[in-house]
Amino acid sequence: MFNIVPKLSPPIRLKLRHKLSSLAILTGLSLGLVGNISLNIAPVFAEDSSLGIVMRRGHVRVGIDAAIGGPYMFWNPQTQFYDGFELEIIQEIAARLKIEPRPINIPWSNQPDSLASRQVDILVSAREEGALETGESKGKFIETLPYYRSAQRLLIRADGTQIKSPRDMIGKRVGVVANSGGAAIAETYNKNRGNAIRLFSSRDLDRMIIQLRDRQLDAMILDEPVAVWQVRNNPNFIIVGEPLIPIRLVAIVNKDDVSLKKAVDKALTEMRQDGKLEQILKRWKLWESQKTLKSTRDLPVSVLAIITPYSVYQ
Repeated sequence: MFNIVPKLSPPIRLKLRHKLSSLAILTGLSLGLVGNISLNIAPVFAEDSSLGIVMRRGHVRVGIDAAIGGPYMFWNPQTQFYDGFELEIIQEIAARLKIEPRPINIPWSNQPDSLASRQVDILVSAREEGALETGESKGKFIETLPYYRSAQRLLIRADGTQIKSPRDMIGKRVGVVANSGGAAIAETYNKNRGNAIRLFSSRDLDRMIIQLRDRQLDAMILDEPVAVWQVRNNPNFIIVGEPLIPIRLVAIVNKDDVSLKKAVDKALTEMRQDGKLEQILKRWKLWESQKTLKSTRDLPVSVLAIITPYSVYQ
């Protein structure tokens, strides 16, 4: 076999060796610089892989419950898709992350398990601040920044204006959704006043609305969005009195999904700053009560003791 590599004199071989060594050193330095650059340009959300997984997938799976109804989340027969102010917030967050939102309808009580087992990435479903920080769910999840401050409101017929506060409900027939914040208020009031309110508790909201309309009930204590929704769709109803037990609504993610939480928090912060959140809530007539997102954590301990065991639609 022929040797096609030319023979080089010792001085030339020495010079060539020096050049190759220098090239190897420079190459090594270059690779080292590239390695440093790649570390420096790592994503901002590097605590875990949750955001990366969602971004690579191209969509975020959002646990919702359309049975909660308007204006939170409901099935719109006209569009043949979900609707509601929470849906619009989900869509806006996803748009800012440049991914697709995929609502997955799951019964409200089953949602925490679905989140823990990673069937969904996030819950946006009338979840109250701190509500999953007790019992079996304690320590499993983390909350995003709030997107809405809710409260309990008194809903009456327009001709029933003699009721303006809980004090005026003594002897009256008052409907509440079972295990709701409104139920907590009425039950605590009755406990302290010897069952002064004639309380009617049910999970069938639509039936109670009909009873209020037909004068079988004198008033209802409802989530503010639900009360506003009823007034919007029935001009014979009005809301009276001050908001009761303000509490913030948050989205929920698994405790290890810090990067996803930070991304959602960033989107919500931007939505507040550029007015998009205000725009969404105004469209659903929910902005007036949002001048300050005051939390129940600022309320007296005596009030917190009343509402802590309860959460809406539990």
